[in-house]
Amino acid sequence: MEDKIFAAMEMFKGGDDDAAMAQLLDESIELVPAIVEFFRAEPDHDLRAFLVRVAWERHEELSAEFILEALNDAAEEVWQSALDGAVALASPEMLQALKLLRLQERADASMTKRFRMCVDEAILYVEGLVCRG
Repeated sequence: MEDKIFAAMEMFKGGDDDAAMAQLLDESIELVPAIVEFFRAEPDHDLRAFLVRVAWERHEELSAEFILEALNDAAEEVWQSALDGAVALASPEMLQALKLLRLQERADASMTKRFRMCVDEAILYVEGLVCRG
């Protein structure tokens, strides 16, 4: 399993985003626990954002928990990917988590403002999905 994730990450680094994503989405075994470990060890923010996207597109049991962890990442690419996942995995629990997350401060005032604006937009989407669901 780790070999497949590593190979997909190498494809992604080589610019073959679609093939990397397809390789991991086509797997029938649970990948999110291993993806979380790769995420935590990965210094490259683009690769972390890629791993987040894989996790939420797989919709595994631990995907939502991981998305909430990734929302705390300092890199905008990562938390933006996690916000996409929060919308994709819309639930009353995710909505509540987003509302709490909105209160967080970021490294500087401009990043806090941007983060809150993006979280507010995700909240609107999730509210719409939860209310219709």
